[in-house]
Amino acid sequence: MGFRPFEVLKEKIRKEELPPGPERPICEEDPEEFFRQVKPLRPKKEIFWAPGFRKPPRFEEKTWPPEPLRVRVWQTSEYMEGRAPGVTKELLRKLREGRIAWSRVLDLHGLTVAEAEEAFHQFLRECLFRGDRCVLIIHGRGLSSPRGPVLKEKVRFWLEKGPLRRHVLAYATARPCDGGPGATYVLLTLRKWR
Repeated sequence: MGFRPFEVLKEKIRKEELPPGPERPICEEDPEEFFRQVKPLRPKKEIFWAPGFRKPPRFEEKTWPPEPLRVRVWQTSEYMEGRAPGVTKELLRKLREGRIAWSRVLDLHGLTVAEAEEAFHQFLRECLFRGDRCVLIIHGRGLSSPRGPVLKEKVRFWLEKGPLRRHVLAYATARPCDGGPGATYVLLTLRKWR
């Protein structure tokens, strides 16, 4: 066959006598005697922590899986809101949380500022004439614009300082399901436009 190195090693081990190992007391007749000879282990030393030393961390049970992080829209930097004098914080909170149903939507995506302003004012006039209470205006977040959210800032300006501002009770950034920071809820007065 071939060369087998372990066969050679076996032969060498058989020929040589191994030195005897240390003798251990074995009490085959009386096992209890054997256990009396065994010395007990030393007790562990207790470690006392000085005030300057850090204590070892405690491991506490944690619930798994961890609860998801809940971030609300009004806790972000993109959030905007406003209210007219006399409007309660409770009404603004209901608007922010989407508890007031909106009836109409205006989408300003892809429009220039001049076109958006004209569409915005025409839309609010129609809503006031129809008696709509809450509307949704989609202006986008302006993420692709090098100057930031242009239409979003213009919508805020038109709501606060435009010709129809006296008919705007409050506005707030929409919930994520309605467009999030790219849309705004607008709460209008109950009076019809004349």
